Amino acid sequence: MRVLIAYASAHGSTEEIAARVGMVLRQNGLDADVVPAEEAPELEGYDAFVIGSAIHNSSWLTPAERFVTRKAPSFAGRPVWLFSVATVGASSSGLGAFGTWMARKAGRLPKDLPALIARTGAQGHRTFAGVIRRDDWGRVGDLFVRLMGGRYGDHRDWHDIEHWATTIATALTARSAAARVQG
Repeated sequence: MRVLIAYASAHGSTEEIAARVGMVLRQNGLDADVVPAEEAPELEGYDAFVIGSAIHNSSWLTPAERFVTRKAPSFAGRPVWLFSVATVGASSSGLGAFGTWMARKAGRLPKDLPALIARTGAQGHRTFAGVIRRDDWGRVGDLFVRLMGGRYGDHRDWHDIEHWATTIATALTARSAAARVQG
């Protein structure tokens, strides 16, 4: 089974998560290509898709959104999973306890997520925390990070990322086995 992992990354964090997802899928016997969304090839020959983006201003980055919009018809009948990278993920956070609580209470998912799910027919979405670098935030961002009790550094939960990728591999392997039995 061949899987395309397309991503949009602002500072490299999302790219590294996409690469790790690809590594896990390959370790589970799948053929996985990892490419930036703006460089994605034609989708014929791919059986499934994993699409991810950094979140800026509560939205996916433009290259990932454009990829989904342009390729939407190609996703029909093929499994798709989505992931987002932000300051607060499902299992880790770059903010302190109060900032994390506030972000989760506010439901800090990308505001365009319902449309992305509708366009792709996504089977799931996961949010991961990324890397926070002082240089990437500017003065206002630095103040926000400090007020929310945050700290700079790598906040990715690699165990959670690998577990999520393994669930995708398991689902695709089962789907492939079922197709062989029916065929």
